[in-house]
Amino acid sequence: MFNFSGQEFFIIAIFALLLFGPDKIPQLARTIGRFTREFNKYKSIMEQTLNAEIYRAEGPTKETISIEERIAKAGAASTAFSAAREPEGADELTDEPATTDAAITSPAPKTPPKPSTAPSADEADEEDEE
Repeated sequence: MFNFSGQEFFIIAIFALLLFGPDKIPQLARTIGRFTREFNKYKSIMEQTLNAEIYRAEGPTKETISIEERIAKAGAASTAFSAAREPEGADELTDEPATTDAAITSPAPKTPPKPSTAPSADEADEEDEE
């Protein structure tokens, strides 16, 4: 913001010392610090007020919507989309029911793996002993 070199800061300090005197400089620094704190406090109050008014005018944004509301909206959209894609029932030209994309693209069920016929560790030990 301000680019003060050491020489410029020294000149300002000498000028303040001559203008206010050594007794008034600590009091002046406290006053400037108090003013800065009050200014920042009122600035943050104004920012909060403006943000609240913007929120009230525009409505909730993506960051302010809770996860539960997002899940509920996604579920409702999914249900509406699924209902719109479902066929009305059987095809009028044939007696066969209409097929859906899910039935066509769904993978076949997997068969369970066959149990191995290899002897267990105990059986292998018994065979070794014989």
